[in-house]
Amino acid sequence: MTAAAIATQSPGLADDRRTVVLVTGCSAGGIGHHLALEFAARGCRVFAAVRSLEKAPSLASQNIEAVELDVTSGASVDAAVSHVLASAGRIDMLVNNAGVLCVGPAVEVDEDRIRQTFDTNVVGLARMCRAVAPAMMDRRRGVIVNVGSVSGYSTTPWVGYYAASKAAAHALSDALRMELAPFGVSVVVVAPGGIKSNLAGNLHHRADPLSRYASARPAIEARATFSQSDGATSTSRFAQVVVPQLLRRNPRAYITYGNHATSTWLLYYVPPAIRDFFLARRFGTRQLALDLAATLAEESTAKCPMSQGKASGGAAGARSGGKCPFANPVAAVSSSCTSLLAVASLPVAAAAAVLACGVAVYSFFRN
Repeated sequence: MTAAAIATQSPGLADDRRTVVLVTGCSAGGIGHHLALEFAARGCRVFAAVRSLEKAPSLASQNIEAVELDVTSGASVDAAVSHVLASAGRIDMLVNNAGVLCVGPAVEVDEDRIRQTFDTNVVGLARMCRAVAPAMMDRRRGVIVNVGSVSGYSTTPWVGYYAASKAAAHALSDALRMELAPFGVSVVVVAPGGIKSNLAGNLHHRADPLSRYASARPAIEARATFSQSDGATSTSRFAQVVVPQLLRRNPRAYITYGNHATSTWLLYYVPPAIRDFFLARRFGTRQLALDLAATLAEESTAKCPMSQGKASGGAAGARSGGKCPFANPVAAVSSSCTSLLAVASLPVAAAAAVLACGVAVYSFFRN
């Protein structure tokens, strides 16, 4: 049954002129929770979706109706959307906020975790759109808000699958915006920067002590909580800035807000060699390369006949000081290339990036 048919059968629903908003991913303390609170404070009728109603104890007192919904289940999505339509007669705005974080070296992340990330962040978003959009199209009115991430603009090491899922959400939103426009339905991407939330707290990253990335574990763990570092925007402030923009008659296609949001967006336009140079230092892959080079040098020195000569009193070993002259050509080349890149990056950056990019890089890496 369409939303229009439900409203016709229940005249009282049609008389309620409040904007009906359905927000997914509203567990306590998160971005969705505070978006729901802000929509309600601005006079909207809000349905806050959570995987379990036990996670929404504080919503009822805020005049918000909690709905049990798991975006990874088609049956759960259909049941929740039907409930909202039966209760309110329509859905004026859908906010697809439900999402999960995925952290770890791309070649070592468990396949089930990859599936879970995309099933929630991309397929779950698509399920919600497929369930809600038809009624909006029939009414020739509605707004779909897809919460992406600045990581969808420019990724860093250790969050490749999360960034890929958010980039996919952005691309899907672009297609939806063009396809739904003829029906009067708007599609908006909200790309948060560093926001204080419980997203990192829901992370379950298992570090393998035998991993080739074992020495980079501190950097990986630091990246998992990077968005929660000093200077992160509070969820309440984020909601206060974003919600009024979403309630405008014609909201912008992209709303980017939060700590490091603009600088991360600008990083996309920085030449890859320069971007990689800085990100390698900020997120530990440069140190990992140095650690691996040192390990290789030690192994090569131990096997080198000249260093063994010193141990046995040989003159060649003494002249080498116990260090094999052939120990680590890779490290030598890497060091030379890094030095050259450091020298060359300044004129290249000046020619290829505007001053705003330099400011963005500075603001991104100063913390």
